[in-house]
Amino acid sequence: MENTEAPNQATVERAVQMAVDWLLNNQMQGKDGGFATYDFVTGWTSSYPETTGYIAETLLKWPQLRNSEKIVISAQKALDWLVSIQKPSGGWAGGYVSENRPEIVFNTGQVLRGLLKGYFFLKKTDYLDAATRAADWLVKIQHPDGFWDKHVYMNAVRVYDTYVAAPLYELGELTNTANYRKAALKNAIWVVKNKQLPNGWLVDADNTLKHNDKPILHTIAYTLDGLLDVAIQSGNEEIFQSAVLTASTIAQKVKAEKILKGRYDKNWTGYRSICNTGVAQVAIVFAKLHQKTGDTHWQASYNCLINYLLQQQLTHLRNPSLKGALTGSTPIWGRYEPFRLPNWGVKYLIDALLYNNLINGLEHERPATRTYP
Repeated sequence: MENTEAPNQATVERAVQMAVDWLLNNQMQGKDGGFATYDFVTGWTSSYPETTGYIAETLLKWPQLRNSEKIVISAQKALDWLVSIQKPSGGWAGGYVSENRPEIVFNTGQVLRGLLKGYFFLKKTDYLDAATRAADWLVKIQHPDGFWDKHVYMNAVRVYDTYVAAPLYELGELTNTANYRKAALKNAIWVVKNKQLPNGWLVDADNTLKHNDKPILHTIAYTLDGLLDVAIQSGNEEIFQSAVLTASTIAQKVKAEKILKGRYDKNWTGYRSICNTGVAQVAIVFAKLHQKTGDTHWQASYNCLINYLLQQQLTHLRNPSLKGALTGSTPIWGRYEPFRLPNWGVKYLIDALLYNNLINGLEHERPATRTYP
């Protein structure tokens, strides 16, 4: 591996501060409370409901962020907007809000993540009401075998809906609703039994039709993280070992090649430029596995990816539309979100960085000593 030493915590804290500042500035560019993407050619997009949902999750779930009144106000503003645009069905629209698309399963699941944290930490019952309507809709339209084939992107069945199953299970735990947990487990088990090859590669994991034979790391990581969270929440060992299988193969790629490619075929041959968002997502998976198992190889893989991400963050720029963000690809003209600063990449960068003090023994308890203003 390139650099498996523990990242310097002071460096990590500065990086988190810059990333949070970028998100707060991002939100101020629009009028609705959502989060947008910055395009180097056209400027700011409209707000993205899906990613606004799980950005709010990040802003609230970490105590060192949640201790900041400014950050809590930002999260609440985002969630209030999301509640206001919920579809009558209970779902949320796909894509950017300006596109006025119909409700999509995956996007709805990500808003659910933010609402869960909003209700848990802010105690606003309208967040729970909205989350329950969304969950009821997700359960209602789920195929009996466990996947979703209605209201799905590209009208294609995809395994990354495990990233919907995870918050659905969490809501089931929070409200003691058995059918939410059952639906979530059914989805994860369907993936494990039908869509995973013996080498850990995942079938039907891409968010395109054209490149489904070599899915992007971003959606591979969605699938993997979803499986892992459902496994940990439910205690299901079969799902957990399935997640470990895929994660272990990816960790071997990190060890052998120092970094991860943007896409992988069924033989785990890598293609294309680096997908920075996917790298951050995989670092999060490694962190969770280290926390769960204590195995040091997860720690080493995590450190390698975090040290890479710290080098990629835009830190030496004065423009607040740029400083603290993460390009979609390395190089910047790569195929994933070229010449763009996707807001979700910054969300996952923050999540990945905030595991550092937990993974590397720098803090023994939550919260961390640093609170972000």
